[in-house]
Amino acid sequence: MLNRKQVANIKAELANEEAAFPLVFQALGDPCRFKIFKALMQYHDICVTDIANIFGITLSAASQQLRVLERLGLVLKMRMGQMVCYEINVENPIAKQLFKLFMPQVKKGRTNN
Repeated sequence: MLNRKQVANIKAELANEEAAFPLVFQALGDPCRFKIFKALMQYHDICVTDIANIFGITLSAASQQLRVLERLGLVLKMRMGQMVCYEINVENPIAKQLFKLFMPQVKKGRTNN
């Protein structure tokens, strides 16, 4: 049986996760966003224009989808002149777990092809 301190620790851990995971799953529940996230896991730093071309969507739609992933901390935005590119945020613990889940064949710690 758990003691009070253990119960308090578990509650604290779950409270921290409760806020993040439902939002992540809601974001990745969108088929287009999920495909964008998987593409970013497979290919290092893809630009917004590339995302738009790959998925046949407008630049505005691609930017909106990527902005959702960025707000959750799953991806990082990099500005290269006028181009805006994104990559997986390998420092985000949730992104790390998702990477392990969706890309088990890729060597640990490697996000480039």
